[in-house]
Amino acid sequence: MAAVSGCGLDGLLNLTASLGGNTAGQRGNAEVLFINNTPFRAIFVFGSYDNLDRDTQPALLSFSSSLDTLNLEGNTESTVQQVQCARVFSIGGEGLLTRAQANLEEDALEDVPLIEGVYFSSAEVGDENADEPTEGIALPLDANIGPDFECGSLLIYRLEFDDDGPERFRIDLTVIPAESTRGV
Repeated sequence: MAAVSGCGLDGLLNLTASLGGNTAGQRGNAEVLFINNTPFRAIFVFGSYDNLDRDTQPALLSFSSSLDTLNLEGNTESTVQQVQCARVFSIGGEGLLTRAQANLEEDALEDVPLIEGVYFSSAEVGDENADEPTEGIALPLDANIGPDFECGSLLIYRLEFDDDGPERFRIDLTVIPAESTRGV
């Protein structure tokens, strides 16, 4: 027990939380919905990865200004995305970006904006600076399995203005557990 005592409760929950699935070693999914409550296009990478495994290949998706990728324009919401369950679900976090660059093939990252946090842009699609933060950024957000969400949950991320924070924008997370009958 002495080896576990230094980890704290959060570390223990992160190590023992279920990754879903019906058989040992199998992973389940979490569902993710993004709501952009700003008038600007949101540009970011998101996905899941195992922070305790440096060789993990993250489940990676992104929103950008490219017509070949998902887009999240101002005052819109995404469709619900299914993402494979892992120990961390990240929006533009350093760990996700590091795992992606180290463990994914170069062609898998071709149209992925590998940026920290969320960029907000008012530039027209096709403009030279369409994926630049013309309006500001929101800091990255990582959610940990166990204390923050469980596999099978619906994670609802709202992109909001932040009048009180260090940046102009923020990311808010609401989790609806898998067993909930409550709607969005």
